[in-house]
Amino acid sequence: MPGVPACMVACPEHVRVHGYIALIAQRRFKEALDLVRRDNPLPGTSGRVCTHPCEEACERRRIDEPLAIAYLKRFIADYERKNNPQMPPPAKRSREEKVAVVGSGPAGLTAAYHLILKGYGVTVFESLPALGGMLVVGIPPNRLPREVIEYEINRIRALGVEMKTGVTVGKDVSFEDLSRQGFKAAFIAVGAYKGLKLRVPGEDEFKGFIDCITFLRNVNLGNRSKPGDKVCIIGGGNATIDSSRTAFRLGCSDVNIVYRRSRKEMPANPKEIEEAEAEGVKIHYLASPVRILGENGHVVGMECIQNKLGEPDASGRRSPVPVKGSEFTVDADTIIPAISQEPDLSFLPEGHGFNISKWNTFIVDPETLQTNRQGIFAGGDAATGPATVIEAIAAGKRAAEMIDRYLRGLELKVVGENIGPIIRLTEEEIAKIERKPRQEMPKLPLEARRGNFDEVELGFDEEAAVEEAKRCLRCWTRTGSE
Repeated sequence: MPGVPACMVACPEHVRVHGYIALIAQRRFKEALDLVRRDNPLPGTSGRVCTHPCEEACERRRIDEPLAIAYLKRFIADYERKNNPQMPPPAKRSREEKVAVVGSGPAGLTAAYHLILKGYGVTVFESLPALGGMLVVGIPPNRLPREVIEYEINRIRALGVEMKTGVTVGKDVSFEDLSRQGFKAAFIAVGAYKGLKLRVPGEDEFKGFIDCITFLRNVNLGNRSKPGDKVCIIGGGNATIDSSRTAFRLGCSDVNIVYRRSRKEMPANPKEIEEAEAEGVKIHYLASPVRILGENGHVVGMECIQNKLGEPDASGRRSPVPVKGSEFTVDADTIIPAISQEPDLSFLPEGHGFNISKWNTFIVDPETLQTNRQGIFAGGDAATGPATVIEAIAAGKRAAEMIDRYLRGLELKVVGENIGPIIRLTEEEIAKIERKPRQEMPKLPLEARRGNFDEVELGFDEEAAVEEAKRCLRCWTRTGSE
């Protein structure tokens, strides 16, 4: 069996990274974008917010720096949108069955895209007033401009996907109603919108608390009021960083993050952490909240304690261990917990019949994504808990494949996904390759960022994109493999 580049294997969706980068190097931008869209209908979005595990696996890392794969995907998406924006023709309807998609985030949109291309009728139901799910209400415009996701949603709509906002399946329309309306299958992709509590003394005693999901949703839906002057965010994920950078843009004078482990263990995107620190956000590493301080019924600060790292826990990361006598105080009039979130399943009626985990997620078959209710599938954060955009996109594609097999009466199993072995270059090959620096991403100056949500990363121009694509080692043409 021929080898496969490590970048493609590392991508949760197994996008043909090597193929579209080779096309970019030849300035065949439309063909490159068409290749991406065979798997991923959100290239402009994922090119901005993907955690790019493909780059972590890139063989170029063994020489200098990994290829800027996400930026290159963003480039071809932006190139089309800016130079030749176009909507696809409606997809041919070849199947009589209809499928309901519950939720319009990355998992739901991707499932709808692949199902409409397979010939089904597809309707997306979104409880929020805007389409895009967490892409729109959870990620601020300085990272993901609204015109980008709107363009990509409109392309999916142009294929023939019907999209309804302000409709909560389970309340406004039941799953039984959907069945009576002719929907033969459903995919639940409701995301994880319910923030978890800190569970420290004082949390329920004082005003000045807002969980990060509510905070980001309010801001992203148009409420640009400043939450307070001194803001403290607790957590270490991307939502934590997004909250801190949003607070900075709203004019908060002092923005702090408290994270219980070290920078090395912080799960947020490293480049986003760097940008937050550059914008003046202060990060207190190896620190945990102990109790909330308040006066006259309102938050005035938070007592924290320093940690040291102990033995690894279930996540594989070293556990934070409090250091006795190391307490300190962070002044704050607003506290934003961002420690994690879970799906809000309050839309499900009593006696819904779904198997639900202790983490408030749908229990599904990990391969087929089918719930215990026949014909109803679930994926993305609704099944895994909070994960990444690219993992949600991969789940949406998998769900479409399984729903297609279900409706055609085929066995529910994954087919055609054996993509090994991974290509690894030999040390002799690596030694012969010339070092070549990675192209720098131009950014909005620091002084121009406060008070607005303009995009910070400005994108590659054509020459930078082509030069970066030429850094690809073309692993699939070489001899090494494992």
